Amino acid sequence: MKKPSLRKRSLSSFTLVELLVVMAIIALLVGISQPAFQGAINTARSIKCAANLRSIGMAVTTYATDNNNTLPQIDQAALPIYTPTAQGLVGALGPYGITSNVILCPTDVAQGSAAACNNASYPNPGSSYEWDPVFDNEVVNAPTVYITPTIKRMVTPSHVRLAMDFNRLHHGKSNVVYLDGHVSQH
Repeated sequence: MKKPSLRKRSLSSFTLVELLVVMAIIALLVGISQPAFQGAINTARSIKCAANLRSIGMAVTTYATDNNNTLPQIDQAALPIYTPTAQGLVGALGPYGITSNVILCPTDVAQGSAAACNNASYPNPGSSYEWDPVFDNEVVNAPTVYITPTIKRMVTPSHVRLAMDFNRLHHGKSNVVYLDGHVSQH
């Protein structure tokens, strides 16, 4: 008597269970790697922000060199020492390579808040950065920096904060550019 033959499974086909297991493993790997990818994206945005601020710092340094060590007058209401003809960051530093893209922090743009920076204290529309020169310490034997054509200070450039993020966007900190061009987080 002949036994009934069983259909042989083809070696190239998958069962539904095998396919579901493979899909579950892939979904698990994607879920595990998602926070790592998000962290890498946030770090990349912080680095791009620091590069933008460094570009602003270098443009300010070049501007000051071309204008008798005078810092540009950036239009922001919080600084009433400037004249009514003061321009925004792009207007004042445009000839030195600063564009509307450079004044936007990628993290700020990702959160959709760059346009919200047009507030009462700093009316420079569309900028993610606050122009607020602050002198951490003044040194008698340091170079003289003119804040305006009439106000001057003798300061160490590495202690003069020029601009920073409006908000603490980078792991709870803000990127800050100094007059000597270096950028750090505070």
